[in-house]
This record gives sequence, structure tokens and C-alpha cells, in this order.
Amino acid sequence: MKERYERLSGGFHNEVFYDKNDNRIIRISANCKSAEEVHQELQWMDFLHRNGIPLSKPAQEIELDGGLVKAHFEFVRGNPVDVTNPAHWNERNFEQFGRILGRMHALSKEYRIENNRRPVWTKENPDVFGIKNDLAGWLEKEYDRLMEDLQPYKLSLDTFGLIHNDFHQGNFIVRENGEIVVIDFDECACNWFAQDLAVLFYHAYWQQDSFIGETEAFSRRFMHHVFSGYQSETELHPDTIAQIPIFLKLREIFLYQLFRRKWDKAHLEDWQEYTLEDLKRKIKNREPYAGVEDFSAYL
Repeated sequence: MKERYERLSGGFHNEVFYDKNDNRIIRISANCKSAEEVHQELQWMDFLHRNGIPLSKPAQEIELDGGLVKAHFEFVRGNPVDVTNPAHWNERNFEQFGRILGRMHALSKEYRIENNRRPVWTKENPDVFGIKNDLAGWLEKEYDRLMEDLQPYKLSLDTFGLIHNDFHQGNFIVRENGEIVVIDFDECACNWFAQDLAVLFYHAYWQQDSFIGETEAFSRRFMHHVFSGYQSETELHPDTIAQIPIFLKLREIFLYQLFRRKWDKAHLEDWQEYTLEDLKRKIKNREPYAGVEDFSAYL
């Protein structure tokens, strides 16, 4: 008799299973997440779903099991985004990525959380990613410098709110009809909108560079269509555009620290060793990600 539960992934933070009997996804969150924190994630997802965002619809009930939090989601039939598949990786979908994100940010401007338990960026405590205390001295210095670069910007509903915080093609499912569905809201936080745009570009460029190449033309084409889709749903504030390079460098630090913590440093594969050294070099040299310093050129 086949097992009822199929393990889909053991990610960096969660265990995810497919329940074949109930045709749903079960996510078991790490014990660093409280029930209240997970419940606020599910409430926000429900709000987004009711207002037209294509996502894996959550059940509002959660289960507590020995300090772990179990949440249930609709199973979305489709495939992960394949950057080598022209049916997935094309200008129509790039615009769709931007349109979904723009709609999410427009809805974020309307949404209010009571007794917030989600991570939040503040001028007094900007460590929204919760990694500062674990960073080596040189890395903490770079992290603080980038967070300091955000200080002059004014917090407003046009630039800041509850966001996905990990919005990239690895968290999209493509249905048979071509619709993009967003999954994995586990990292959602009150943060600058530029974070979502930066993460989207970061991972798109990384995969394009790894599998296809032609990166210079890709950067312009990808972001032009993302911005076009985004602006069809909400205003793209000049401050948000200006902040994207800052959040790209913060993404490098976040990933470098995450990989160092999760990978077995005594048994690194060649690509893992290269990735760590490449990230370290780019962070230390303060290289603009993808060589782009001004994203307004892609409007």
C-alpha cells in the first residue's frame, strides 16, 4: 500500500509533504515560528486570495505538535518554473510576475495587522532578516552599512508594508493554462517593497546566468517587463527603484550566511564551494549585483 504522505522538500526552514488522501500540502514549520506568527501569515494569504492573487489557498486552522506548527494548503497542479523552457521563461510571464507583485503591494497598502507578530523593519531595529547576531565581523560591517543606506528613506504606504519577502521563480508554480501561482509565504514580513523586486531580479538573473547566459540583454528585458506589469497594478515609487541595489547586496549577505549555516562545510560540492567564494568576493568588493547601479534605466 502506498504511503499516504509524499515528502516534497526538506527546505532550509520547513518540512513539506503532499497528503495524497486529502490532496493538500502539509507544511511543518520550524519551532522558531509561533502559532500566532503562522496564523498571521495565513490570514494575509487569505486576504490576498480573496482579492485576486493566485496562490496556494491556506486553511485557517493550524495544528500544534510538540512545539512545531502544522499548516495546510491547497495543492496546486502544475510545474515549477523552468528557466530553460521558453514556454515558462518569456516576456509574457515576466510581465505576469510584475503584475502579481504589483497587485500584492497594492493590497498591502490596504492591509492592517493587529498585534503584529511578523518580522518588521524599523529604523531603530532594521535587522528584519534576523541574522545580524550570527554574522562574522567583516560581514556584519557590510550588513550594517547597507542597513544604514536605508535610513534616509521615508517610511510610507507607497514604499513599505507586509510583503512576500522571498518572491522569486523558485516559489512559483505554472499551471497548464500558463497561470502563475505563488507559494511559500513563510518569510512574509513588514519590509520595503524594494525587497520583493530585488529578490525577483536576483534569482532570475542568477538562473539566467547559470543556464542560458546573455545576461546583459536579459537584465534590461526582464526588468522592463516586470516594471511594466507592476505599474499596471500600482505606483512604482522612485524610492523603491533607488533601493533595489541595496536589497540585492543584502540578498547576497542573507544567502551567504544561510548557505554557510545549512551546508555541510566539510563535504561541499564543487558548485557549493564556488558559490560561497563568489558571494564572499562580491560582498567584500561591494560589486553592484549584475553590474546594475540604476534600475530606472529599465522602466
